[in-house]
Amino acid sequence: TPSAVNVHGFLTVDGAKMSKSRGTFINARTYLDHLEPDYLRYYFAYQLDPTLADINLDFKAFEDRINSHLIGKWVNLASRTAGFLHNFFGGRLAAHLSEESQGIYRARRHDLDYQELCNPDRVSQRGYQSRYFGHVMRRIMDVAEEANIFVAARSPWNLAKDESRRSELHDVCTLAINLFRLMTCYLKPVLPRTVRLAEEFLGETFIHFDDVKNPRLGQLISPYEAILTRINPHNISAMIEASKESLAPAASADTKAFATSTPPAAANQATPTPGIASTSSPEHKATTISIDDFAKLDLRIGKVLACELVDGSDKLLRFQLDAGELGERQIFSGIRAAYGEPEKLVGRNVVFIANLAPRKMRFGMSEGMILSAGEGGDDLKLLDVDAGAVPGATVR
Repeated sequence: TPSAVNVHGFLTVDGAKMSKSRGTFINARTYLDHLEPDYLRYYFAYQLDPTLADINLDFKAFEDRINSHLIGKWVNLASRTAGFLHNFFGGRLAAHLSEESQGIYRARRHDLDYQELCNPDRVSQRGYQSRYFGHVMRRIMDVAEEANIFVAARSPWNLAKDESRRSELHDVCTLAINLFRLMTCYLKPVLPRTVRLAEEFLGETFIHFDDVKNPRLGQLISPYEAILTRINPHNISAMIEASKESLAPAASADTKAFATSTPPAAANQATPTPGIASTSSPEHKATTISIDDFAKLDLRIGKVLACELVDGSDKLLRFQLDAGELGERQIFSGIRAAYGEPEKLVGRNVVFIANLAPRKMRFGMSEGMILSAGEGGDDLKLLDVDAGAVPGATVR
């Protein structure tokens, strides 16, 4: 029987010992009622090495790391390029890669060389077999960052506008999907549930790291559907509240269901459509909120990379935003009546809510809400931002 191996010390929550009174003593079942298990697997893996150091579950760092790394870097690579393959190439990867793209793939493959990361016979190596899980995660995210820089530099959304550059567009998107595929294979030991969804998208199952030794070419991929969504801080708050309630006297089933599934402030409110401002009656009096309520909103600066009319809708515009460290965001905004020439918005900075739960619409996934002022219709005006603001900057 193999001997047990300790790979970490104690777990603290927000820098302190787990406490039932503070709601930071969290049962696994309570966590699973509110959040995806692969989020926590990645967060822990990012901090693990062979030592017995304690691990701290900092909820803000947890939210930021998942949203920035897994969604903003890894998943974002597929979501921002798969659509071009289906719109222009029938969902099929290119049969060949340019020499430059082949070189990029080889370089990134070398960065994740399993012989270095996973060989148990080489004591000096820092990888899966030697339990340097954090080192592996950082290497994967380095590859993800390089891949996103490459895509941003090649701007497939601009290549798509030029019919004479279709071959270049096909090459860029094929490489991007293959880099996503490379990272997906290496993330499988840590994100088994999520990688199964990615494998369905790619149309293959990974058995060994050698499966991505070479790029996949000429094959069909499925239309992209959300593999992971950003953590909504309301889910974290609800999990903490549910943990506190586990100490209270038993409540009715209806009360428990309400407390664990619906934020109290939203119990009697309709869920707003991402990107479409809601209006209230003149008689409605604004409710006073605390600074803590305001802090739940993650307001960010986004630079408009593309803006276009949405076929089949007389209200929506489709925005593609550069959100800095959060990657790119697609947001559908109901301001078409106010902006009849959406292409003129390209290059402009806007303010958007970054932590609004994504909504799947028949036109695609909307990943936030762009803020505007006015009563609606052609009266809406986008909020302006000084030129010095950078994409992804937090609005405070």
